[in-house]
Amino acid sequence: MELCGFCAQTEKSEILHDISFTLSAGSTTLLTGANGAGKSTILRGIMGLGGLQYSGKILLDGKNISKLSIDERARSGIFMSFQEPVAIEGLSLIEALRSALEAKGEKLALSAVKVRISEALEKVGLSPFIASRELNHKLSGGEKKKCEIAQMLVLQPKLVLLDEIDSGLDAKSCKSISKILSNYQAETGATYLIVSHNLKILSELKVDQELIVEDGRIVKK
Repeated sequence: MELCGFCAQTEKSEILHDISFTLSAGSTTLLTGANGAGKSTILRGIMGLGGLQYSGKILLDGKNISKLSIDERARSGIFMSFQEPVAIEGLSLIEALRSALEAKGEKLALSAVKVRISEALEKVGLSPFIASRELNHKLSGGEKKKCEIAQMLVLQPKLVLLDEIDSGLDAKSCKSISKILSNYQAETGATYLIVSHNLKILSELKVDQELIVEDGRIVKK
C-alpha cells in the first residue's frame, strides 16, 4: 500500500499534511508520536471513515482506492481495529461476520461460519459462546480488543490497521495477541500498520519501519 500526498482537513483547519509512505507487502510498520499527533487520523483516512475531507492518493496493489466507499475498501482486503470498539445491540457477532463474509463473496453455511468464528475466538482466549451474543455487548475493554483480532482471523484481510489494539490487554494477553499476529502474518503475508504506545504488542513481530508523526506530519522515518 502507498499513500501519496495524503491530506485531511475540516472546514476550518488542516489535520494531516502531505502524508506519503509505502508499506511493503508482508511488512510491519509502527506509527508513533504524541497524543493528538494524527496517527489515528491516518488509519481512519486509509479506511475512508467520515468526518473529514481527504485528498491525495491511496494505492492498494497499484489501484487508487481513495474514492472507494468504506465497505468497498473492506472488500478489497483492508481491516481496521478501533481504539474504542463500540457495542452494537441487536446484532450478533455471527450475523455481523456472516454478512461480511457474504459481501466478500464467501457464501458459507451458517454452521461453517459458526465453526470458523468459534475457532478464532478460542484462539484469542475468548469463549465461543460470545459468537451468539450481541456484538461487543457487556465485554470488557480487553475482551473487545481480543474480539477484534478474532474478527480479523475470520475475515482474512491483507492490510491490517491496528489502532492501539493493546489498550486494555494485560501483559500475558499482549504477548499472546502478538504471537497470533505474527503467525497470521507468516501464514497469509498480511501487511500491518500499527499505532501503539505499548511496545509489548510488538514482542513477537519484526518491525520493518517506524514513522514518527508530529502535528499531522511525518517528521522522521
